[in-house]
Amino acid sequence: MSDTTTSPGATGPLAGIRIVDLSAVISGPFATAMLADQGADVIVVEQAHAPDIIRDSGPLGPGTQGVSALYAAMNRNKRSIALDLKHEAGRATLLDLVRTADVVVQNFRPGALDRLGLGWEALSVVNPELVMCSVSGFGSDGPYSNRPAFDPIVQSVAGYPSVQLDEHGAPKLVATAVCDKVTSMHVAQSICAALVGRANGKGGQHIEIAMVEAGIHFLWPEAMWNYTYLDHETDMPDLSDIYKLYETEDGWAMVYPVATDAHWRSMCEALGRGDLAVDPRFADLQGRVRNGDEVNDELQAETKRFTTADLVALMDRADVPAAPVNTRQGMIDDPHVRFRGTVAESVHPTAGRIRQVRPPARFSKTPSSLFRHAPCFGEHTDEVLRSVLGRSAEEIAELRASGAVR
Repeated sequence: MSDTTTSPGATGPLAGIRIVDLSAVISGPFATAMLADQGADVIVVEQAHAPDIIRDSGPLGPGTQGVSALYAAMNRNKRSIALDLKHEAGRATLLDLVRTADVVVQNFRPGALDRLGLGWEALSVVNPELVMCSVSGFGSDGPYSNRPAFDPIVQSVAGYPSVQLDEHGAPKLVATAVCDKVTSMHVAQSICAALVGRANGKGGQHIEIAMVEAGIHFLWPEAMWNYTYLDHETDMPDLSDIYKLYETEDGWAMVYPVATDAHWRSMCEALGRGDLAVDPRFADLQGRVRNGDEVNDELQAETKRFTTADLVALMDRADVPAAPVNTRQGMIDDPHVRFRGTVAESVHPTAGRIRQVRPPARFSKTPSSLFRHAPCFGEHTDEVLRSVLGRSAEEIAELRASGAVR
């Protein structure tokens, strides 16, 4: 429904798709950033008197005007307008935007948009072809539906800390917003699926995604493998019991010895431990997993004899999966990361030089791109009202004077 002239530089496969993004923080914005990377015209609607809280979260340089490092990552390639959705003219402006949109994304608490007269029932009337994705912590019903939800809360309900036990058996959170970001991937994928459905004649539809369900879905395959069979008792060790980092002479490395039989034999030969290759405890994958502690002890005794670089080079020659354990700066400087151009640098008008990760999907005909900086609060209000909705300068001034927009 949109036109590509509103997204200068957009070359991705979603060019021509317009998304009105009412979401904040991570679960919605990270998803719409992925879609914006792929060419969609994403218009972020921030609350006129309550900008997205992540504008002030994490590192915030002087003079950046609310573009924190976290906000920059979550909102690149988007435009920002500021509307007061409690103001009649602000709501009317949003409805006019929705008429031009293909997609609306929101992560208000369940029922909040309905109380404003801006829920699915209202928006689908003004735009029957609309795809709307509503994101919440726990879904629109159930005993937890009205709880405030942040990533550590969702991780805890979904069982993540029990998979991250430390050496003393104490549960630990995953040290990144894993449930937020996994949810974002489901949001982006489900929106694209709904757009395909619409193109195939199914019309618009409403999508509901609960963070806790996305989190459990992501955790399930291997973390819950002992809870899969209902007719059989299983006691396979968790991958958290098997995956270990190995100390070297000058740092740490990851060697993956439990994969294929060929990898296991090659590793044993490279380390001069032919005895392990014929040890019946480790003869197959099941054995190496069940005896993971012994595998780790044997391997740790060997890796300390090498520097990290020498160990990884030795494993490479033997075609055994291995890698150095990079620091954060080491990841940026990693020769493969540099060769692939994974981390890009650009200049933001208020934040200065910044680093960003390039879109991971590489399309042969419709490449993704970093074509627009993360916006300052309400940076594009006038532009969107003028170019998308056709408002005159006088009408924009009147809306601003009334407090409906900022």
